[in-house]
Amino acid sequence: MTAMPQRGAEGFLHRFEGLRPRLPGARLPWLEALRDGAAAAFRAQAGARAALQPRHRIVAGATKLSTMAAVLPDDGVAGAKVYTTVDGRFRFVVVLFDAASGEPLACMEADAFTEIRTAAVTTAMALALADPQSATLAVFGTGVQAAAHVRALARRFPLAEIRVVSRGDAAAFCAAMAAETGRSVVQRDAAAAVAGARIVVTATRSRTPLFDGHHLSPGAFVAAVGSTLPDTAELDATTFLRADSVVIEWAPQAFAEAGDLLLAESAGALDRRQVIEASAALADPGRARPSPDAIVVFKSVGIALEDVAVAGAVWRRLNRGWGRTRGNRA
Repeated sequence: MTAMPQRGAEGFLHRFEGLRPRLPGARLPWLEALRDGAAAAFRAQAGARAALQPRHRIVAGATKLSTMAAVLPDDGVAGAKVYTTVDGRFRFVVVLFDAASGEPLACMEADAFTEIRTAAVTTAMALALADPQSATLAVFGTGVQAAAHVRALARRFPLAEIRVVSRGDAAAFCAAMAAETGRSVVQRDAAAAVAGARIVVTATRSRTPLFDGHHLSPGAFVAAVGSTLPDTAELDATTFLRADSVVIEWAPQAFAEAGDLLLAESAGALDRRQVIEASAALADPGRARPSPDAIVVFKSVGIALEDVAVAGAVWRRLNRGWGRTRGNRA
């Protein structure tokens, strides 16, 4: 590795195994910081105070390399997320710069905070757009993203029951999540899980829809976070036909990558006029959720705005004297 400027004893490359602690509760301060950092970045985007570069992928042989970038002057940072995909496994780094001086700040091994970044963004959107008294959560999947969403949403909503949908036996996952959250966590089939659920999260690599949108209850908030390929979809056309609004992170990337959107649009189930970017939805939640019975779909593909904002939040927590902007180094 090329020598880089030192940042204390750890040097330039920061590793964040501390984000995967033995005690699950120790994740929570990080989660709060990442959620707040992502929400602030969306507000900056709404005010045209951020620049984004969409994801670019190149492939040679069995190796895929993906890059995306953002400049966030309000946070005082600019950066790029770079990651490899080999045999379905991902390894992430974020390179972070001082936005004012251009000085490199850190190269972060970002597997750990990528794991919880998506859940932090979903939680920020759910706090703005879901029923604050949501008592039932349905989660499709049992991987790291499903677990991160259960932890994050259980902290912020008065959940009485968490329903897990999995192709296999999810008993171990349910037991682990029940132990961590103190909530009832049970495995259900798709129809039973979605019926009556106020929050629904799909965190899978399924290429085809996971449930029948007819089963969604009025007032449901649906977060689809698993699929980022234009020919795959976790949500069916009925879900989009019933949705009062569809919230996305950023149109140029969402409509290039999100098969959920593209396939629904091609089937005549999605009108782009009902699509709202996250920055606008956070600025005016009533536009995205005009009534308590409104069904809101949040389709996430992951954008650099989130990754660079999260990296900046992590950097600030590790360097307490480094403020949000160069004019505020308090």
